[in-house]
Amino acid sequence: MVNKDYWATFWRDHGVKSSDSDAQSQVLRTHNKQPIDEKRWISTLNTVRKHLQMTGGHRMLDLCSGNGLFARHFAPDCDWLLAVDISPDLLRSLDQLDISNVETIESDMRAVDFPADTFDRILLYAALQYLEPSEAIKLLERAAGWLEPGGILYLGDVPDRNQLWNFFNTKEREAHYFRNLRDGEAIVGTWFDSEWLCRLGYFAGFSEVRIIEQPEFMIYHTFRYEAVLIR
Repeated sequence: MVNKDYWATFWRDHGVKSSDSDAQSQVLRTHNKQPIDEKRWISTLNTVRKHLQMTGGHRMLDLCSGNGLFARHFAPDCDWLLAVDISPDLLRSLDQLDISNVETIESDMRAVDFPADTFDRILLYAALQYLEPSEAIKLLERAAGWLEPGGILYLGDVPDRNQLWNFFNTKEREAHYFRNLRDGEAIVGTWFDSEWLCRLGYFAGFSEVRIIEQPEFMIYHTFRYEAVLIR
């Protein structure tokens, strides 16, 4: 089993090391170690926007926000946007943009908490994988409470347990996977079966859960999916 603080340490260290990198590389939005092109990124943002039903005046939580790649895009749709991340260096990149309705908090997503009905939108993108299943259950239960009725939680870029071998798709990569698993070293993190996640959503208190297949322009579409959970 991977040390429970492995990913927290990883992202704090990465935030320091990547401070001079481009915005995409700072949060590892890369394909073959190259940042994705602007056209693909805008298409990704528009896909998330559509499923989050961003219509304006929102109170939004961007959990594990990194340097605010999503926050800076969605801020105009919000009365208030709170960006939470474990890396002070990544959050500093967002703070330096000085967006008037964006607030930042440095915190582990496993520790942060808010009063009931604080938000009407929550985004957790490419970060569910850093939780063990028991931690994911606790987070979704808490997130359901943070949302007002009808509010939306968007889980993006979830590694699909049923597509594991689409990622570890050579003998070399497969061997790397088993060695890391044996030695308690993480590569991607936790892979979640979509049916399991769907059932968890209802258990956690959401009234509707939809699993969304990633379109082909998304760089990890062969082994990840998205999920929309409505309170």
